[in-house]
Amino acid sequence: MGTISTRIFRKVLAVFLLAFLLLLGCTQSSKAPEDVLDTPAHHVSSGFKFLEKNYDADARREFELALQLDPHYSAAHRGLGLVYGKEQQFTSAFDAMRNARDEAGEGEEKALAYVGFMRLYTMRQKPGWLEQVEERFRDALQCKNDLPQAYFYMGLAYKKANRRGDAAQSFEQVLMLDQGLVKEAKEELATLPQS
Repeated sequence: MGTISTRIFRKVLAVFLLAFLLLLGCTQSSKAPEDVLDTPAHHVSSGFKFLEKNYDADARREFELALQLDPHYSAAHRGLGLVYGKEQQFTSAFDAMRNARDEAGEGEEKALAYVGFMRLYTMRQKPGWLEQVEERFRDALQCKNDLPQAYFYMGLAYKKANRRGDAAQSFEQVLMLDQGLVKEAKEELATLPQS
């Protein structure tokens, strides 16, 4: 009789222990999702998505949050520079882009900072702007020679300067690389005036 009551006691104890562990698991909150979302990379990714949709205030907030977490995060400086550029605050825009270039590592990160300069020169369009864009284009290609963003934004600059043939060549290079901005390059090619 003692062995039966011992077995029942063990089963009841196991059920209570299992129930306790389940309740304990349900009551504790996890910080992991917040931690994953509260990173400079996540804020920058969100910022560039907002920037593409012309939600500039939201983009600025995301880039600033990224910089609060890591003041040396190159992509956040680059994004903030583009926001300032869209707002015609070119002194701040170029300061932020210089920070992006200076904080960038080698390769693609540095090349993207030069692409940021290309975009700012195209927005501002002071005398000699196209030559400045071409200089930064060459700088970008020295860092990473197969960067679709460099060719795409060079194409936009040529298009703005009414250099249709050069624009078409740049957009076609994006298509040949087939690493991003393909849809956008096709759309730009379709809008180029026929010669």
